[in-house]
Amino acid sequence: MKKTILSLSLMITTILYSQVGINEVNPSATLDIKSKGNTNSTKALEINNSDAKELVTVLDNGNVGINVPAPTAKLHTDGGVRYENLPQISTGITPIAIDANGYVGTYIPSVLYSYLTIDNTQTISSFPLASNTTFTTLPFIATGILNNPLGVSLGTDASSTLTRTSGTNVSGVSVRYITIPIPGVYKINLNYYTSCTGDRTGSSGGLNLLGIGTGIYKANSGSTNYSELTTIRYNALPRRTDAGALATGYYNYPFAHNIFSIVETTTANEKVAFFVNWGTGDQYTGNSCTFPTPAGLDKRVTLIISKL
Repeated sequence: MKKTILSLSLMITTILYSQVGINEVNPSATLDIKSKGNTNSTKALEINNSDAKELVTVLDNGNVGINVPAPTAKLHTDGGVRYENLPQISTGITPIAIDANGYVGTYIPSVLYSYLTIDNTQTISSFPLASNTTFTTLPFIATGILNNPLGVSLGTDASSTLTRTSGTNVSGVSVRYITIPIPGVYKINLNYYTSCTGDRTGSSGGLNLLGIGTGIYKANSGSTNYSELTTIRYNALPRRTDAGALATGYYNYPFAHNIFSIVETTTANEKVAFFVNWGTGDQYTGNSCTFPTPAGLDKRVTLIISKL
């Protein structure tokens, strides 16, 4: 009796651990199914439901169909695909992406931005505000890059050409540029202050205002030809006494420039530069204008470049 039970046990074990072949004499897996033909339309596997509807199909060429009897891709489905417990970037939205190796998964975009500053310890040369063809570059330095997930870098072109949308093009301009490594659309938030000492040396286009433009220019990597993207002008008004007369040093106060703009780069490592330029009104031909730091602040200039 024990011998019979042992033999039965060995037989069941052999059956449980055997390999089964369908249309295959020497199966290489627990279940080895071999297609009945060798054409792309030959079916190696077909699973139907109780209503004889074909649910799963595997063709000889490896195409798999879900509710598709004749799949035309490696995975061809007729119906929705559902994923559970995926992270979301906002309510009800989960991004799916394909990486460089072809893997499909979720993608949470990182926040790409750079925060650049010029603080009150940095020595900056004064400049004139009198000519529409004189451009002063905002002189950012590497130690002023405080946060840099975007990975911008700085450089200098000693002599460049500025191509303007209106007005005379200008050559021989010294440019302090910012290299943006990743092509895309960027939001620009630039804040700085200007101040001019002494009396004005002239006026063109009106008295008692000083029109100051902030120019944003862009150049391709390796090029010294910069094209104007936009110029945003603010009009500084002179200080006056209680009686309404011009006060002494009437432009000698921190006048704020708050610049918001959008910049698009289409290739890697394009260069963006920012300039201060006289636009109209009162003039200061000598180097009597500066980038001051208002009382209570430690930054002359702040710039945030954010990838949208």
